[in-house]
Amino acid sequence: MKISIIGPGIMPIPPTGWGAVETLIWDMRNALIALGHEVDIVNVNDPRKIIQKVNEFRPDFVHIHYDDWVGLYNYIQYPCACTSHFGYLEREEMFNGYVNIANAFAQIKPRVFCLSEGIKKVYQVLMDIPESNLYVSPNGVDCGSFNCVDTPDYPNASIYLAKIDYRKRQHLFQSIPSLWYAGNIADERFDKTKNYLGEWSKKHLYKNLTHYGNLVLLSDGEAHPLVCMEAFAAGLGVVVTEWGKANLDTSKEFITVIPEKHIGDIEFLEYEIVKNREYSIEHREEILDYAQKFDWINVIQKHYIPNVKMVLNEC
Repeated sequence: MKISIIGPGIMPIPPTGWGAVETLIWDMRNALIALGHEVDIVNVNDPRKIIQKVNEFRPDFVHIHYDDWVGLYNYIQYPCACTSHFGYLEREEMFNGYVNIANAFAQIKPRVFCLSEGIKKVYQVLMDIPESNLYVSPNGVDCGSFNCVDTPDYPNASIYLAKIDYRKRQHLFQSIPSLWYAGNIADERFDKTKNYLGEWSKKHLYKNLTHYGNLVLLSDGEAHPLVCMEAFAAGLGVVVTEWGKANLDTSKEFITVIPEKHIGDIEFLEYEIVKNREYSIEHREEILDYAQKFDWINVIQKHYIPNVKMVLNEC
């Protein structure tokens, strides 16, 4: 098939540093090509140029990966679906300015490739989009990009790898001595003199994530976070909040879910982080096996292409 993927048009694809959506699009594109499909990424911030580039490519299917472009849906003459990566999709009380975009989805009622069953319910209940227009298609990761060692260099350290901002809440946990942070800083409350590793490049991430005991992600909102799958691909277990557990098998001992009611209990958090870390270090092969569930090749074959074919059959 010929597939057009529409990106945000804000950062380059592939990204050189941070940019989860851009990374997802690039890795997805590479996996689709490896499976024999032809892919064109449209990553400009001019709606007219987006339509022009899509028409020039003449795709079988168009996939919009940026909420702000949902208004283009009715102007695209090819079978099309949208995916939102908005971190607060399952928390209507946190929408704020996103209300306008949610209203656009409710009005247009596009086909949506939802990142989880929970997000699918949001589109059904909150935006009144018919179930026939909703498909669950999770994110993936390029497992082959990640270095993995049996014995990490920093077995007594956990890493919080994410943009340092209000949603991720890193500043709340800086009293935990074994928790280290990497990411660009966008929250003035964060103290960069405490356990801060700076902003990592993609190359550094792929090589060095494996050297930590586990990954911590205690956000107050997530869709289907790429960084958790990156952790698995590097052999790390994860400690997440209820908002970060989408598509995860929470019965696995290397996956710890922190209830929101305990987010202010630093002693409890530290205990759970250390417990997860100790188990994860001893069970890297188990984690690497689990990571294959999220490898883009497997995700595309099991979820993405079947969903695309259903859309094409309905058009």
